[in-house]
Amino acid sequence: MGDQVVGGQVMAGGLVRPFGPLVRLTARGVLGRRRTLLMALAAAVPVVVSAFWMLTGQSGDPDVFATQVLDPWVITTVLPLVALVLGTSVLGSEIEDGTIVFLLAKPVPRWIVVAAKTVVAALASAVLVTVSTLLCWVVGLGPAAASGEVVGIAAGVAFGAVLYSCIAVALSAVTGRALIVGLVYVFLWEGTLAGLLAGTRLFSVRQYVLGIAGVTSEIDRPLGGTLDAPTALLLGLAVIAISLAIAIVRLRGYEVAERT
Repeated sequence: MGDQVVGGQVMAGGLVRPFGPLVRLTARGVLGRRRTLLMALAAAVPVVVSAFWMLTGQSGDPDVFATQVLDPWVITTVLPLVALVLGTSVLGSEIEDGTIVFLLAKPVPRWIVVAAKTVVAALASAVLVTVSTLLCWVVGLGPAAASGEVVGIAAGVAFGAVLYSCIAVALSAVTGRALIVGLVYVFLWEGTLAGLLAGTRLFSVRQYVLGIAGVTSEIDRPLGGTLDAPTALLLGLAVIAISLAIAIVRLRGYEVAERT
């Protein structure tokens, strides 16, 4: 059946069709940039650290490895850095150089624009940090150490990549200093304030990551995890919904501002 036209707008399949081309266009733009290569190199740093860990005969205890390698290098540093850089670039770079006007001039629903940009950033970030996590585990502890613990951590890290990416896209739609704001949130709020006040941990993406990581093991406990998996999942989904809503509303406002 063909697309339905209601009130002059194409419905059903017509709304979905722009999504694929937008995803491909965004992916080509992101993957072809130097910053993506730099983020891939950043994701490789924890693997190198894990190799040194193994060569120097450090403890083979998964809890110790997670505390001294995965937490500071992957969860606390590489995960938010990669997701924020890629997330702020998929939309922020177009707003910054003014090319967003050409995209908004097309009859494409704003939610499709935001969804396409976010999917590319989230997938790229999740792949980089998840692969980094798995390689760290295998290199640092050996192939025989593969277990439910690493599956939980990888799932948590991938979920965190999606969350940070959504936040980054929303920030880039609101401010031209999205990356700076995002890094302040990560290193000031999550790195300092969320560790001092228990109530603030409900607003910490790092805590959501640890909550998901605890699905298959208790590896989140040595890392200071305070949320169970269902709570972390629900709060994370709320963050995704709010972030996407902010970005969509901002793009709609941007369109109105351009026309006035």
